[in-house]
Amino acid sequence: MLLYQLTQWFEERTSLQQALQREPAESAGEISKKIQEVEQQLYSHAERWKNAIEEASYLQFPYEVPHLDDDMVL
Repeated sequence: MLLYQLTQWFEERTSLQQALQREPAESAGEISKKIQEVEQQLYSHAERWKNAIEEASYLQFPYEVPHLDDDMVL
C-alpha cells in the first residue's frame, strides 16, 4: 500500500511540474505550493518507511549457532 501511495505522489508531482512549465506565471505560485506539499508527503512517508525498516532490523536476533553450519567459512 505504501509503495502504491508513493507511486501516486510521484506521478502527481511529475504532472504538477509539467503543468508548472505550461502555465502562465500568475498561477505558478499555486502549483509550486502544491508541488511542495506533495514533496513533503513523499519525504515524511519515506522517512517513516526507513525508520520502520531500521526498527525491524533491530528486532532480528543475532546468529547464535555457527557450529551448525554445513559450510566452513575461511
